[in-house]
Amino acid sequence: MHAHDRGEVLFPYMFWAHTEPARTRHPLTQSGMPAADPALFAGLPGIDLGHPTAEALPAFEHALAERQGLPAERVLVTLGASGGMHVAALRWFRPGVRVVTEAPSYEPFRALPVHFGAETMVIERRLEDGWRLDVAAVERACASSPGVAHVFLANPHNPTGARTSADDLARLAAAAARTGGALIVCEVYMEYVPPKDRVFAHQVAPNGVTIGSFTKAYGLGPLRLGWIALGSGVAKEARTLRDCTYLAHVDPPTITLRAGKVAVDRLADLYGPVARNAAEVKPRFERWLRSCTAIESTVPEHGIIAFPRVKGVLDTRALAEFLVKEGLVDVVPGEFFGRAGHVRIGCGVPLAQLEEGLARFERGVAQFVQRARS
Repeated sequence: MHAHDRGEVLFPYMFWAHTEPARTRHPLTQSGMPAADPALFAGLPGIDLGHPTAEALPAFEHALAERQGLPAERVLVTLGASGGMHVAALRWFRPGVRVVTEAPSYEPFRALPVHFGAETMVIERRLEDGWRLDVAAVERACASSPGVAHVFLANPHNPTGARTSADDLARLAAAAARTGGALIVCEVYMEYVPPKDRVFAHQVAPNGVTIGSFTKAYGLGPLRLGWIALGSGVAKEARTLRDCTYLAHVDPPTITLRAGKVAVDRLADLYGPVARNAAEVKPRFERWLRSCTAIESTVPEHGIIAFPRVKGVLDTRALAEFLVKEGLVDVVPGEFFGRAGHVRIGCGVPLAQLEEGLARFERGVAQFVQRARS
């Protein structure tokens, strides 16, 4: 019986994120930057009822393709990266197909293969290994039985911020290719990485599929600006994927597409807050991750998130609720990523808010552990 037929939800994190992520004055739940300066989009009309495919959709897709160094026919616009993941699942995940994914992970990586009836194999990342993906384990999973196997993951990884190298991506793609499968990578956090260091699945391998968006690094989440970029070996899938976008949502709103074109043209301005955060706020976060005695954590090289283990705490859902009830700080419990005992913390806030939030987190953890012992 399907989970929905049992009255269960497959994406409980999003229910939580719509109601509970900022109930104190010191939320550290963010994985994206604050909203972009609306002045950057001042020239856009307030209401645009023009048909998207007449001009706005091809203009945005061409701009994205030029940015990626691809022909326009290998780029498709989606409603955010979540829309891109759903469209990819519509195309590739079905009964008889194997999907090799990872944990901890953003819930759709585990939920979408199940929802579409694919066999799901989950490879566990470990803090002790620096959250590195075990590429050999993925290779074994792909080869474990006959039939097509797709590899489905995030790079950089959510919730840990760990990065998978180009060489490892190539190995993952090759493992999928040997079965007739694709390497499907959600790369929304790659926008935090300096341009010269970015690695994209569609560039690394012919069967690489990139899913991207302007949500996280550029503060444009409400616009739902996402895309799929195809490697040369899966370029023939463009028409089928377009059909899947039509089945899922037809076209994005015209005003969103026009804003997307402006965003591509103004990326240098939109990247400014990311650079300032990396220079002014992230170093303080890194020092805390290394020195806080209440946690054990890696220190991601780029991005604004980390996924520390909280010492002495297994029920981090209860910890997060306690921190809110005490009016201390908001964090994301690791249970939503399939890893209790951890929390995701973001530093995409002003320095003073970060410092106060981290201090409150430490104080709250000490109180929570003490109460559990008494």
